[in-house]
Amino acid sequence: MSVFTRTTRRVATGTAITALGLAVALGTTACSSGKIAQTNNQEAAINGANGTLKLGAGEEIDGQVVDPGSVAVRNLQIMYPVDNSAEIFGDGGPFKLVFTIANDSVIRKVKLTGITAAKGKVEFINSSGARSANPGDAGLIAPGAALNAGVPSNVPAEDAKKDGISRVDAELSGTGDTVATGLTTPLTLHFEIYDLEMGPDGKPRNAPIAKKSITVNTPVDGTPVTERQDTVRDVQPPAGEGH
Repeated sequence: MSVFTRTTRRVATGTAITALGLAVALGTTACSSGKIAQTNNQEAAINGANGTLKLGAGEEIDGQVVDPGSVAVRNLQIMYPVDNSAEIFGDGGPFKLVFTIANDSVIRKVKLTGITAAKGKVEFINSSGARSANPGDAGLIAPGAALNAGVPSNVPAEDAKKDGISRVDAELSGTGDTVATGLTTPLTLHFEIYDLEMGPDGKPRNAPIAKKSITVNTPVDGTPVTERQDTVRDVQPPAGEGH
């Protein structure tokens, strides 16, 4: 059992609210019932793969059992190159990664420390263009917060910055022929788990409680398909139109 700070105890006993729903609201879910099957040749609500990493077993704090929560990996995908796609696939990259990582714990901070591939490497690129296998402090995710890579089509980069949405730039390269449309590539995300206590610099004061990893079979974002339309349309044309 880990040692909890007073802050951790106060948060844990005062609330059990989970922010996961807000953090990973990535779109509406299509339904195949009704007049049109929306999944037929239309962009999926979430194109990428999902995974959930449990942070630990429930712990008793002041006579109350508290669930440490989990980390949710959502919409993890390898982006299809916009330009020179044949050359990039032939060279094994570089490919941009897209994902959302949400921390639904109320008593833990988590830190993404890196992503590894079965073949090749993932690098994080900061604002100055420097590359590293570790996102550094940018990978720290507070309770109820989320970390994003890439820019979802419905969220302009400028708006995301204004709204304080945390983002990293991640790139996969050196994959050989292991990345191709129609195939999935296993990517392993590595995390450090921390209690809530932070130092004056905003960084974790203590060593990580644990280190955990999750492997997600990651697809390549599909080539362009029809944009999603959530308005139900008649299968049969109006009288006098078509056959």
